[in-house]
Amino acid sequence: MKILYVVTQGELGGAQRYIHTLSQAANSQNMAVNVAIGENNDNWISRKIEGLGGKIWPLKRLKRAPSPLNDFFAIFELAKLYQNIKPDIIHLNSSKAGVIGSLAAIAYKISYPKVKIIYTAHGWVFNEPMPSPLKIGYYLMEKITGPIKNKIICVSDFDRLIGLKAKIASADKLITIHNGLNLPEDYFADKKSALKKLGIIKDEKIIIGTIANFYPTKGLSYLLEAVKILVADYRLPVVAVIIGDGKLRFRLEQQIKNLKLENSIILTGSINEAGKYLKALDLAVTSSVKEGFPYFLLEAMSAGLPIVATKVGGIPEIIINNENGLLVESKNPQMLAEKINQLVTDKPLTEKMSRQNIQTVREKFSRQKMIDETLAIYNN
Repeated sequence: MKILYVVTQGELGGAQRYIHTLSQAANSQNMAVNVAIGENNDNWISRKIEGLGGKIWPLKRLKRAPSPLNDFFAIFELAKLYQNIKPDIIHLNSSKAGVIGSLAAIAYKISYPKVKIIYTAHGWVFNEPMPSPLKIGYYLMEKITGPIKNKIICVSDFDRLIGLKAKIASADKLITIHNGLNLPEDYFADKKSALKKLGIIKDEKIIIGTIANFYPTKGLSYLLEAVKILVADYRLPVVAVIIGDGKLRFRLEQQIKNLKLENSIILTGSINEAGKYLKALDLAVTSSVKEGFPYFLLEAMSAGLPIVATKVGGIPEIIINNENGLLVESKNPQMLAEKINQLVTDKPLTEKMSRQNIQTVREKFSRQKMIDETLAIYNN
């Protein structure tokens, strides 16, 4: 069986990690793995796939940002690739690749009717903060290309219900498969080594943090506002570590200066295998305004960290409020600060959540469960 994964960008993120996990599983089943990548602005996915003996196919025209000209030519570029490598399964990832990849498959399905088109929606793009015309455009494209796809995997029940309500596809075509993670016990660096790697001098500081690409959907500006409240109003010696990078970096740096948080925020930039250093944190935080099913939270749970997270996307399927973390409304820095303060000042609660998180990720969100459910779709 020959599989072609298609993804818009090569930089490390949830979709890229997902593809790597499934590629490992497919390779172990003697399936031929191919990955087509658009904006390969980071070679993380290329290194991982080539390390498995898989084949990388760069796509010059597939871009994350809307571009009618590039999008038009990307359809033909991908259609030509289909005819060249003749995959049995085309597995599209994220909205742009899902739309472009589906349109490109129309002619290929005529010449090779046995091909199956699988699409994983890592959170519907029309739920993202953007102008209404763009939202409508993305929604219409998802709806138009829905019939081309044989199966649509949603990473959360939240997204599956949205897909049903929006009539993207029928109930039998939409399926939920949660992301899964299994990390060895020696995966995480010890606290001292992790602090050194992140450039943190702990002293008596409370270290909170997140791993996120600097996209509007991650709501990092609200996290900065929450830190200001923690420092100025609650008088907590908090240092927030944000691991990642992106186009919003300059804007975030300006906000840090405006809020006078230079001594309370650390922007580490991108760090390879950043999850290894999560034990440097006392508390994990997500401030997202839109999410699918973030791997960061699964990593933080595996590290035994208490968590404060926004109640968006599939996050409430990972974090049960007051059991293994605290949930807050998005775009509300005051509430985010309040819940962070609650956890850092309640040691028995944080210890309880730490134990619960390690148990929950092992029992409910295992890597093997995700693999088995996805391979079952391939084999069917």
